[in-house]
Amino acid sequence: MTPSIYSLFVLGDLFCCVLTPVVRHFALKYGFVDCPQRARKVHKNAVPRLGGAAILFSFLLVLFLGGLTVPELRNTLWGDSHVGGIVVLGSLSIFVIGVLDDLSRLSPKVKLLVEFVTAGLVVWFAKLGFYDVQFLGFGDLSIPEWMGFGLACLWIVGMANAVNLIDGLDGLASGVTLMGLTAIALVGYLASIPHVTWLATMWIGCILGFLVFNSRPASIFLGDCGSLTLGYLAGCLSLMGSFRGDGMIDGLFPIFAFFITVADCVFAIVRRTLRGRSPFLADMEHFHHRLMARGLSHGKAVLALWAAALCCAFVAVGAAFGRGDQLTALLVTFGLAGFVLLRYLGYFRFDFFGKGLVSLVQDRETARVAEQVVKEVEGMVSLSQNFGDLPRAIERASAALGFAEVKMSFFQEDGLLGVPSDASARQVREVIRWTDSQYPGYFPRDRAFSAEFPINGLRYVYGTVNYQFLDGRQSLEVHDEILLERIHDAISSLAGRVRRAEAKV
Repeated sequence: MTPSIYSLFVLGDLFCCVLTPVVRHFALKYGFVDCPQRARKVHKNAVPRLGGAAILFSFLLVLFLGGLTVPELRNTLWGDSHVGGIVVLGSLSIFVIGVLDDLSRLSPKVKLLVEFVTAGLVVWFAKLGFYDVQFLGFGDLSIPEWMGFGLACLWIVGMANAVNLIDGLDGLASGVTLMGLTAIALVGYLASIPHVTWLATMWIGCILGFLVFNSRPASIFLGDCGSLTLGYLAGCLSLMGSFRGDGMIDGLFPIFAFFITVADCVFAIVRRTLRGRSPFLADMEHFHHRLMARGLSHGKAVLALWAAALCCAFVAVGAAFGRGDQLTALLVTFGLAGFVLLRYLGYFRFDFFGKGLVSLVQDRETARVAEQVVKEVEGMVSLSQNFGDLPRAIERASAALGFAEVKMSFFQEDGLLGVPSDASARQVREVIRWTDSQYPGYFPRDRAFSAEFPINGLRYVYGTVNYQFLDGRQSLEVHDEILLERIHDAISSLAGRVRRAEAKV
């Protein structure tokens, strides 16, 4: 008997409900956790990552069962079409790069290279490139095939990273992605693209099962492996659901289906670039941060963005089948509503020019100098084989980041650097302290602001780094916090090298 689409939907939900606790236990056991000791983190306790593994494995399992019994799925996976099979293979590559990024922070350039290579192969073999774009229902825009190929790759990679960027609150990324996938499943059904409907519906079922554990308070996070995979598959499925003929694509549908995610990503890139900062460095000016700054609680901010994403999904479905005046009215209404919302969130302030522009130029220069100094410090630490060079590296960093004292405490167990992540007792092995020369005798701790970071490996805690500031600040600016993370990540890598060297001896 051939199972219905509803059966596979339910199976995906159940599989993920079962697998998520298993993945959570594994992540806790081997130290795959997201620690809250960082300024931009809104959670209070350490939470396991790798939730994306539960979603993907559940999807693969239900996909295998469906492929054995459902002709449409069997054809799209390993039949004459095989487009679905190619997309699924690509998701495994994206998942692996996400896991590696969760294990040890990869270079953004390396991640982008792998993502673009994967997207290029998928677009080429699955024939997701296009040369004719349906524009607002009024006509078609012809473009060179190479441009259609490049735009398809850019869309898939962009979606993968956009979902990764918006993953800042419990259930936010998975819920917003789910709304867009709902639009894809509906359009696939109405446009008679059965394999798109099947794939999207099964993916929705798996995400719903994960949301049981990922909604506030979350007991597990997606991790980069989850957010990148979600975004990649959303990008691929939105393209598959957008085709209206041989080489013709609906250019509006994918954008509207994931408008919240896309807009958040575009605004992030623009504001970071204008401030002279790397587009890959996080900040606290995403949509959810702005909503919380307006007084919304964690949960209400998530619900507000879910509702906005659902509205965008309805607009996407309307745009996919609307024509002429109907579509024009829909887009004008959508545009005005979007402008009002963004204005409410503070993205269109009229103080940009004048004082605002001067401040922007100053911020750009300060950020440029600080990032250059941190890059030099990272290089110094990466060449070290022991902790002897750390005071000199810390002194170099202090000029750009403004801290007045640094205290590094390192732990040991059985003569080796570091203690297991779950160890209750931590024996201090050595303490390295650096203090600004202007405080040779007395450091006024009662006036200091303190920020502490753990020095972690995959399975071991090597120590802690504590920074003391005396410049009057009451909190740590996000950009400064990210630069400090880069320094202490380099220290963590050095600690790992020291432990491995000691273990060999």
